[in-house]
Amino acid sequence: MQCFGINYTSGMERFHPLAADTDVPPEELALAQGECALALGRLDGLLASLTDIEKRLFCVGLLREVLLSSLAQAGFADAEHRFNAWFAGLDRGPQETPLTGCSAYAVVRALLGELSRHPWEPLADAAQTIALAARFGADRPMQAEDALAEEAIGRAITLMKQAGADDETPLPFAGLARLHALLRADPRFAPLERAVQIRSFGNRAVAIEQAATRTPLWAVDAALGRLLTASGAWARALPCPGAVTAQTLQPQLWPGERAMLAARSLQRSVTRLAELVAQARRRAALMREQLGHLRSSARAPQVWILLAGFAPLGLDQITWAFGISRRGTYAIGDALVAARMARRETVKGKALLVVEEPGRDGQPASLDQATALPHAALAEFDAAMGEIDRLLAGSSGHP
Repeated sequence: MQCFGINYTSGMERFHPLAADTDVPPEELALAQGECALALGRLDGLLASLTDIEKRLFCVGLLREVLLSSLAQAGFADAEHRFNAWFAGLDRGPQETPLTGCSAYAVVRALLGELSRHPWEPLADAAQTIALAARFGADRPMQAEDALAEEAIGRAITLMKQAGADDETPLPFAGLARLHALLRADPRFAPLERAVQIRSFGNRAVAIEQAATRTPLWAVDAALGRLLTASGAWARALPCPGAVTAQTLQPQLWPGERAMLAARSLQRSVTRLAELVAQARRRAALMREQLGHLRSSARAPQVWILLAGFAPLGLDQITWAFGISRRGTYAIGDALVAARMARRETVKGKALLVVEEPGRDGQPASLDQATALPHAALAEFDAAMGEIDRLLAGSSGHP
C-alpha cells in the first residue's frame, strides 16, 4: 500500500526563519529588549496620568481586546465577526473547530470571572459591568469545560509566581526566560505535535496531517502582568493580549532567538495597549464636549463608555448593567441619539444602541449641532435619577 501525506497546517504557527545554525547576535537581542523595556515604561507613565473617565474607557477597550485576542488564540477564527451579536444574545457563539480545546463560552466566562477580581479597581469594575450586561450563552449552563478554562488561568498564575520569584532587577526578561522554560515543560501549555490520521481510499492509505489543538496560552496572556509587576517593570498587573505565542515555545529555537521573539511579542502587545490609551483619551474629550454638563455618576456617560469601548447594547442589557428602568433606557437612548453620540439599529427584531462615530470631516458633533431640548431633558432625567438614588439610600438607613 502507498502512503501519501496531505498537510493541513494553515492554522499552526510557522517555522520561524530565525531557527538557524547559530544564535542571534547579542546586540540584536539587546536592542529588542531595550525597545520592549521602553514600551513598558512608556505605558506605565501613560496609565499614571489618566483621569477617572479615561481609565474607565481604557479598561472597557482593554477587556474587548483581551476577549477577542483570547478567542482568536484559542482557535475561534470567526470570533471578531460574531462578537457583537453574540454579546447581545442575537447569535450563537464562535464556531468550535478541531483547533479549539474548549468552547468560547468557557473562555469568556473564565476571563471575566478572573478580571472581575483584579486588584486595579477600574478594570475590576469594568469586568463586572460587562459580565452583567453580557448575553454570552445566557441560557447555557456551566459545563465541565468551564472548569478546564478556569484551571488554565489558575495554572498560569502559578507559573507567573514561579517565574518571577527570583527577579532582582526592574527588567522582566530573566523572568520571561524562566516563564518560557516552565511553559515548554508544562503539558497544559507546551505546543502539541501535529495530529496524523490514516485514511483508506480504495487500495491506498493516505496520511492526513492536521494542526494540533491550541493550548490555552490566552490564560498566560491574562496573567502575564503579574510577572511584570513582580519585576518592577509595571505598577499594574494588566493582561497582555497576544504577548505569549506558540512560536516562542518551539523547541528548535536558540535561547537568544527565543528571548528576542518573546521581547518583540511583548512589545507589540504593550504598544497595542498604548494605542488603547490614546483612543480612551480621544473618547473622553468627546464625552467632555457632549456630556460634560452632567454629574460624574450620571447614567448616560456610563452607558456611552460601554457603547464606545466595548460593544453595542440592547435596552435590556442597559437595564441589567446599570440598574436603569425600561423607561429610563429610552430617555438615555433619546438623549445620546440627539447628541449624535449613538444611533439606534434593529438587528433580528431587537433594538440596539450603537456608538456614533465622528462626522465625515473627522470632527465630533459639537453641542451647537445638537438641539438644546435633548440636553435639557437629559439633565432633567439625570437629576431625577439622582433624587431616586438619595431616596433609596435614605430608606436603607444610609446617609
